[in-house]
Parts: sequence; C-alpha cells; structure tokens
Amino acid sequence: MLGSALVVLAPSMLPGWALSSVLDGSSDRFRKALLAPALGLLLFYGVSGTLVLFDVWSPVLLMMAMLGLNAAAYRMIHQRHEVIAKRSRWQLLEAAMHGELSEENTSTSLSEEAEIQLTFQRSRSTWLFALSFFIASTALLSPLLQNLPFGVDWIGFAMLTQQLVLDGNLTLPGTNDGFWTYPPAYPSVAAWVVELTGIDAGHAVFHLGHYTLFVLLLGIIGAMDRHGAGAHAMFAMGLGIALFAKTFDSGFPSVASQLGLVVGILVLFRHAEQRQRHHTLGLCLALYSVALIHPTGAIYLSLLLLSHVMHGLAMDNEEHRELLRKLMYISSAFITIGFAVALLVIAPRLFDEAVFSEYGWQGGRPLLVYNGVLFVFAGVAAFGLRSTLEGRIAMTWFALLWVLSVVHLVEGLRFIPVLSLLSYTLYSMALHAFHVPLAVLLAWWWSPDTALTPVDEKPLKPWVMPQPVSMALVGLIVLGSLMAQTVAFSLANHDELLAVSPGDLALREALEDIEGAVYTENMHWGYVWNAPKHVDVTAIPTLGLVQLDASEQAAATQAMFYDNTTYFIEHNMLHALTSPLGTMQWTLATSPYWGIEAQSDGATLWSLHPDGDGKVLLLDGIHESDCLACENRLDPWRNHKFRDPMGLGDDRPFLPEGTDGSLSVSAPANAVEMCLIYEVIGSTGGLYLQASNGLERPYHGLRTDAGYHQACFNVGNGSELTEVVLEWDRSAPDRWLNPLGLSGRDTVLFDRTGVKPQWLTWSTVE
Repeated sequence: MLGSALVVLAPSMLPGWALSSVLDGSSDRFRKALLAPALGLLLFYGVSGTLVLFDVWSPVLLMMAMLGLNAAAYRMIHQRHEVIAKRSRWQLLEAAMHGELSEENTSTSLSEEAEIQLTFQRSRSTWLFALSFFIASTALLSPLLQNLPFGVDWIGFAMLTQQLVLDGNLTLPGTNDGFWTYPPAYPSVAAWVVELTGIDAGHAVFHLGHYTLFVLLLGIIGAMDRHGAGAHAMFAMGLGIALFAKTFDSGFPSVASQLGLVVGILVLFRHAEQRQRHHTLGLCLALYSVALIHPTGAIYLSLLLLSHVMHGLAMDNEEHRELLRKLMYISSAFITIGFAVALLVIAPRLFDEAVFSEYGWQGGRPLLVYNGVLFVFAGVAAFGLRSTLEGRIAMTWFALLWVLSVVHLVEGLRFIPVLSLLSYTLYSMALHAFHVPLAVLLAWWWSPDTALTPVDEKPLKPWVMPQPVSMALVGLIVLGSLMAQTVAFSLANHDELLAVSPGDLALREALEDIEGAVYTENMHWGYVWNAPKHVDVTAIPTLGLVQLDASEQAAATQAMFYDNTTYFIEHNMLHALTSPLGTMQWTLATSPYWGIEAQSDGATLWSLHPDGDGKVLLLDGIHESDCLACENRLDPWRNHKFRDPMGLGDDRPFLPEGTDGSLSVSAPANAVEMCLIYEVIGSTGGLYLQASNGLERPYHGLRTDAGYHQACFNVGNGSELTEVVLEWDRSAPDRWLNPLGLSGRDTVLFDRTGVKPQWLTWSTVE
C-alpha cells in the first residue's frame, strides 16, 4: 500500500502544491499540505486520462508528461515579478499574507481577505485537526488488512487496468473483438501503479481507490479550512457513511470523481470580487479532469456551478453580475461539449436500454440509509444559514442533486436514451451525490469561526452549534470511527465475501504453463484480470459501454453443453477454468470429454479429452433436509447462477459454529472417494468430519479459513456410508456485522460464523 501511494504522490505533489497556491493564495503550508495531494491527484488523473483518450498512453509518455507538469509547477511557485503591479492576484494575496506589501500596494478587498484568513489560521484547534486527520487516515486501513476489496466493481476496473498495461488501450482482450467505452483516468493511473510497483491489477485498483478517498478527505478539510471549518468538515463527513460505503463496495472511480468538488469548494464559495480569471481556469480544468474519471463528478460540480451562478445573478451588484456572466459563458461551453458527446456519441448506443435503478429511488430510502443522520443535522444547519449566500448556494446545490434523482422514479422506461444514460451514470448516487454537500452545510454551522456573507448586507448574528452538542458529536464520531475499524478488522477474516474464491486466485498461477484460449465463466469470478499475455480468456465484464464485434463466449458455452469437442479443437481452446462460486463445473464434472488437470479449494482447471476418456464424477447437492441442525440461508450469488442441475435453489444450509450437525449422504455402492465442497463463514475454530461407518478413516480435520474449500476422503464401503457428522472445537459462534445484509444479497445483518455445506462429488470404479 505504501509503495502504491508513493508512486502516485511523488509525481503529483508539486503540481498540486502549485494549483493550491493559484486557487488559494491565502493558504499557508499547512493548508497546502492538505490540498496538494488531492489537487495533484486530480491533475494526474486528467493527464493520464488524456493520453488514453488520444490513444498514446504508455508509462514512459505519462512520466514525461508529469515531468513537464512538475517543471511548470516549480516555475509557477518560484517565479515572482520584481514589479508588484505585474504580479497576479494570487501572488499579491500570498505576499499580503506574509506582510510583504505596504498598505498603499494592497487593495481593500485583498487586505480584508488576508486578515480574515490570518484569523482563521491563528484560531485553528490543534487537537481537533489531529482528530480529523486520524479519522481521515482510517480510509487507508482496509488495504493494510485485506488482500483484495469487497464488492464486484473492482474486477472490471482491474480488467481495464490490465488491458492498459498490456496494450495501452481499452480494446477487448482474449477471444473478443471490440472495445470498452469507459472514463480512462482511473484505470490508467492504476496501470501506472502496476508498472512501477509490480503488483497485479487487482491490488493496484484497491490501493489507488483507498488512497484517493484519503486524499479526498484531506482536500475537503483543506478547502473548508479556508472558511474556518476544516476540522469540522471531517467531523461532518463522519456523520454519513455514503462515500465510505461506496469505497468499501469498490466503486472507486465515482468516489475519485469527487476530487473536483475540492476545487468547487475553493472557487465557488467565495466573494465575487475575490474570484479572478485563474479561478475560472482552475474550475474548467477540474471539470475536464473529473469527466475523465467518472461523469458523476462532472455533473455534481456543474450543478454546484449552476447554483453559484443562480444566486450570483440575483445580487444587485452589476460588477458581480458581469464576473458571473464570464464564468457562465466558459462553463456553458464545457457543459455543452459534454452534453454533445453524451447525446451524439454515447446515448444512441443505449436506445434499447431501459431506465435503470439498482437500489430504488436514490432520493428516498437510500438517501436516508447512507446519509440519514447527516441529513438531519444538515437540515438544522440549513435553517441557521438561510440568510447567508454560501448557505443558500449549498442548499440549492443539494436541491438540484435531489431533483436529479427523480430519474430513478421512471425505472423501466425505454427508448429514451438520454434518461437511460443518466440513470446508468447515477445508479447509486445516494452513496456519492449528497454526502459532500450536506457535510459542507453542517461544517459551516458546526464551526464557531466562519465568516459567511450575509445576503442582505447586514451583519449576521452568529448562530452556531451549541458547544455541549458539538463536543458530544465529536466524541460520538471518534467512537464510531474506532468501532468502524473494529468492524474492518473483523471483516478482514471474511474472504467468503469476495467475488472470487481463494481457490480461484491460487489456481490462476497454473495458467502460466498454458498456451492458447481458456474458457472462463461469464461471471465476476470468471474475469481473469491477471491472465498471462499468451493466454486468451473468453469472458469479459460489461463495464461501461461495450462495443462487442465478435466473441467466442456464447458459442463455447453452448459447445460445452453439447460436448462439441470439434469446436474446442478448431479454436485451440483446450482448457477451462471454473470456480466453486459458479455453475459450469457441474457440467464439466459429469462430462467424459473434460478431465481435472489442477484443483485448489474447489476451483478447477480442466483439460479437454477429445476421445471421451475423462473421469466422470457423480454430484449430490446438499439440501436443508439433509442437515437437520442447519438453518436455511440465501445464497448471496443466487442471481448470478443460471443453471441448477442439482436442484439447490436459492437457499443453502448453514450450520452455526458450535452446533454439531449430521449430514445425510447417499453413497454409490462402488464409490471410492467422497469430496465435500463447503464454505466457511468467517475464520472459525476447529471443524471436524466424522463417519462411524463407510470411510477408510473415521475422523478428519477440515480447513477453517474463510471461503470455499474441498475436502476429499477415501471410501471404504459405500453401502455403509449413510451419514457424516460435523463437529466444532468451540461451543459458540463469533458475531460479526455482515455488509451483505445491507446490500440485499443476504438477509442477516448481525451474522454468526459457521459453515455452509454445498455439495458432494463421488468418484467411482466400474
């Protein structure tokens, strides 16, 4: 994790420092240190995404581009005109902050801004900032505890990253012809991490995602420090779980696109006379860079800009209006270009797609689930800030975002491409649209040191959060942060939550010795992001928009069902890779045309047997009626399994740790080996299998690390083998917080450790 962060921070820190100086000349070193990683990473994303956009991406060219950017940043920071009149306004403000200008060389607005910012900097609370930094740093904990992220989106990002590493573009890999249409910035920076550190693409997207969340939080603290509410901004972010949950669920690009809001907060929540041309240019640069990360961030930043313009035009000052008109013209050009690309290039490809909403109306229950507590406090803050310009801009910004969520109320509506595109872009906006706007509102009310602008030019009577309430909330947030890390430590022992099994990961090393095409399942566990260059896999994720001109996936799957060995020989597809999470293994296990070449915990590498001399296995599913002590639990991957030859259904038997249970089995009379495929939930104590009759050895210890496993036993007398017993070392299970209970994949939130027996395979003799 440290190496991944360093190879991103090193080339981006100086450009970020320069951009923070330009956008906020009043910032001291402390604030720059908070802003620079976020702003530098935003620029890094923009440069890397641009190279992919022009189809010239390579690590060498990206390095040269960043060296040029660093040289320009160094010159910008250190070059100063001797003649004061020739200095830019941010340089004058910087000089005023250091007392280098006399009163006659300083304008009234400049000196007022400098005085306000100096007051903010003097009144910083060291212990509050220390707590806020501690809370932000917890974003880095998961990559230190886990090997791979939870969720499923990261697998698609890893596939894009690997393709950029191998070919420098987003063409489809393996046996597929076509290309992905997806914002290129995030996977291309992840590819940079792969190239410089040598880690695989899955780890790179994981590390980059959490590093991005960390620097985003630092950037928000730095941007709000300009309003005297830096530490309180982090506390306000802690009252919501949306962005944290989105990162936990591996939605890394949509979280990364929030980096543009750091620029928005710096530029758009300020007095009109304090905003200069360089602020507008910085805003345009942020819009461009964010669009290359994920369109959601560009939409959110554009709506903040719209809110800013709406309230600015309502002011009586004609000079302010003229400044806003210039900003509006430039931003309108960017927005028009974005809409033109969306409507003319992307939307037509969605003509047959319906409006989509995975979690329901995003402005309703999902908003309350992920931001409910923050929403309540921000509502109180909105009432207190209703007479301030900044408060009204933030409230209007939130309202515009909420109105945008209405697109999810027309789910299923077809043949309106622009609505379909918008719904797919914003499909989980409750997790990433409302968190920052609500936190900004609350932080201003929470901090006692802000200097907001009265709407009616009259002095404002300060109305801030009562001190006892503030201290109680800070304590609760710190406590909640500690509890969240306890949960993170607990979940690190739950590899069964991963979209790939440990066996899948171990078995991919066997692909190094294979040439040609390999059949892989068209599911999350079948997308091999770390396949060797000489191996062509069949399955690819449908990430973003996929232009699929040719593919062997459907034909190969059909050939397997019908034992069409001619097809596999003609296409040099002599191997197949299956996962215990999938279903194709059940077809291959019962076919004489496929044999096991390698196995690891239920994951299997199969080789083609054209003569039909492969070993045929018999399969028996384990149902609830076969385990009377077991409970019935939903299979989290039930919606991703489309064949069920053993009639397992959507449920699986679950035996809690500490509860001994017996499994009824029906062994073939000529059985010589029985293999139990089971899934351990969490890291449990000892688990043992005992059979008083039928097995050569009556007592066996089973693996108890989380995830799928396969245990095989020699059968002595199949006619006597009618029951096996599962026994535990411990007398009671451990409790743990199951995130699948929140996502809907499971029905239990406060879960227990245990085991899920899945099915049995029998080897027989003639």
